[in-house]
Amino acid sequence: MGILSRFIAVVRSNLNALLNRAEDPAKMLEQTLMDMEASFRKAKEQVARSVADQKRLEKSLDEQKGLAAKWGSHAVAAVEKEQDDLAKEALRRKGEHVKISAQFERELEAHTVNVNSLKSGLRELETKIAEVKRKKNLLISKQKRAKAQDQIYKTIEGIQDAGALDTIARMEEKIEEATAMADARMELSGEFSGDSLEKKFEALGPTEDVDAELLELKQQLRLENKGKA
Repeated sequence: MGILSRFIAVVRSNLNALLNRAEDPAKMLEQTLMDMEASFRKAKEQVARSVADQKRLEKSLDEQKGLAAKWGSHAVAAVEKEQDDLAKEALRRKGEHVKISAQFERELEAHTVNVNSLKSGLRELETKIAEVKRKKNLLISKQKRAKAQDQIYKTIEGIQDAGALDTIARMEEKIEEATAMADARMELSGEFSGDSLEKKFEALGPTEDVDAELLELKQQLRLENKGKA
């Protein structure tokens, strides 16, 4: 498993642990982001070391190529001076450096592939971190909205509960009963307080002129008396 893969596995493991503990989503997101940033710093350090190793390999390769060229020049100089034995020694030394150079080239090629892979993984992790940062506020907002909606639904369910409805119905009945009793007491209080006879006359409506009524009554009585005589 590569360096970045191990870091990502650690982040995923920590995230799963948080999920299993049913932590607050906002805190989980913040913790995940912190873990990713910590992993990124460690991965970046490992990549930097790998790049440094790559540079050392390149330097060693250049040194071996330089030594091979140097002993090649020595061989040419020996031939020119007709010192064949010395020229053979120089060529053998040149061959050794050429062989070492080839080994460094193969090692450098493999190491370069690894470094490029690490750099690619590091860029991917950096992109993921930036994406999480961009989405963090949105996700937290969604989480708060979901929590508020859940609370509303719970409240509605509580109101719709049969027991709550029965309680409301009983309260309404008691209020209606109390209102009716208050109206009845008011009506009775008006009927049985004060001069009842006067209230009866008041119930008959407004009285007419008493003098005119008295005169009419006297005239009626005179007529009746004349008839008897």
